[in-house]
Amino acid sequence: MSATLFLTNPEDYDGGELVIEDTYGQHSVKLAAGDMVVYPATSLHSVAPITRGVRPACFFWTQSLIRDDIQRSLLPDMDNAIQRLNETNADELARRSLIGCYHNLVRQWSDTS
Repeated sequence: MSATLFLTNPEDYDGGELVIEDTYGQHSVKLAAGDMVVYPATSLHSVAPITRGVRPACFFWTQSLIRDDIQRSLLPDMDNAIQRLNETNADELARRSLIGCYHNLVRQWSDTS
């Protein structure tokens, strides 16, 4: 994942929008100082020209312990289902079993190298 932390308020400069292209199209982002946007590192992105002021920012990348996209997308789905079961007080043994499966999958799929 890529992340950009904005360090200047939008009214202090003109232009400088972070332009991100993803499967849903092109998005322009210009946030308040202290706000951050997180987006897939595979997304094409650029910064529009700055016509007034300055736009310092901080950017960085993070990597999931689980490299495979499909495996990574299954885990939040499973966690959401577990949370719904918790809210409905479903069978406790079944819930504990699912929670154990979730954590075992995280351990099995994690890239710890």
